[in-house]
Amino acid sequence: MDALEQRALTRGLVTFVGVALIGSTIVWLGGRGDAGSVAPTASPPPTSSAAPVPTPEAWLVWVPGGLPPGFGDLVSTVPDVTSATTATADVAWMTASLDANGDGVDQPEPPMMIPMDITGVDPTFATFLPEPERQLVENLRPGQGILSESEANLRKLGPGSTLLFRGDQKVQVIGTLPDALMGAYELLVPRETGQKLGVTTERYALFHVKSNATVTVQDLIPPFSDLLPVDTPYPAVEVRAPGDTAYLRANDRVMPPLFLKETFGEFQAHPSSPGNIKIDKRWVQDHIQSATLPVLGTITCNATILPLLKRAIHAIVGDGTSSSITDVGPCFAPVSAIDDPSGPLTPADWGVSIQLDPSSNPPGERPTMPRAIVKQMYKVGFGWGGNDAFPLGALFRYRTRSAARD
Repeated sequence: MDALEQRALTRGLVTFVGVALIGSTIVWLGGRGDAGSVAPTASPPPTSSAAPVPTPEAWLVWVPGGLPPGFGDLVSTVPDVTSATTATADVAWMTASLDANGDGVDQPEPPMMIPMDITGVDPTFATFLPEPERQLVENLRPGQGILSESEANLRKLGPGSTLLFRGDQKVQVIGTLPDALMGAYELLVPRETGQKLGVTTERYALFHVKSNATVTVQDLIPPFSDLLPVDTPYPAVEVRAPGDTAYLRANDRVMPPLFLKETFGEFQAHPSSPGNIKIDKRWVQDHIQSATLPVLGTITCNATILPLLKRAIHAIVGDGTSSSITDVGPCFAPVSAIDDPSGPLTPADWGVSIQLDPSSNPPGERPTMPRAIVKQMYKVGFGWGGNDAFPLGALFRYRTRSAARD
């Protein structure tokens, strides 16, 4: 058992116990078959958030690539929905950080910066939090922010620290919250502060339903889908009931960037061409490696997942389904596109996702991926994009048990 697998097993057991204690349940959406019935055995959630705190009675809705204009305002018009709040989320680029004493902590060398997964919220967001944590968000003022607890540990920063961003923007940290109460975003700021940081895409909405309502996820998907404009790029809606997912965020099936940083290391980068980023070559040299594997040929991935892919592909060859893989997409792909259906930062940026047979599984179409291949990939820790509401049938992404079941 290698170090990654050993860490995965330990973290997976801790998270399983934590989820059991809070009575969380995992619900599959969309009725897309049973290929994912085998849970991954090598998918570590971070140790710093092993027992997520649930957001009481909060429902979640999101649309791949971002909510269409006006969608958030219409959420509360759906029958049985009583209140809602919409939030933005995007990548903002941190240029430096200072601790409470004003001493430098993060100091990237220009043009390098640190990509941060940030959510911008309205004051109504606080009504979806329990006391006393609610008060911290209620007291949030423009120019201030709240770090998730895992981010505070990663940054070694706390209240009184200052984050500096591209465009000479500053955020004063006033406190921290459990990861689950922030949707595992790294930083929570008022919406107007987020706009100054470039966090402008409406990604998700939280809502309440009537206390006596008997609605289910499947009941709500059709009326939410009716709110989508005809020109929506990824015409699909994802809905979660309370307890369906540990982290209320858009793209909740994808390992959040915060946890990717914890597990595979944080990198510095800067935007290059539209939709692409240039990652610090020292990080690439330390973490990215090429290898030649049966069926897959030569692939370039994060070195820590190559043994997992090797094990999976040998199993796929052994059960006779490898002939279904006729081509292979990229594993390490440093991109950051605001309309990416997997989110603005994805496992591909860390080299921990891969596309198998993409020519036969184009995005948005009914997947043709054999069930046996999905099972083998699950066993080594990869979730499958084919169960997304907007299916990505070729995509396998390294994931955690804390992510929504895919």
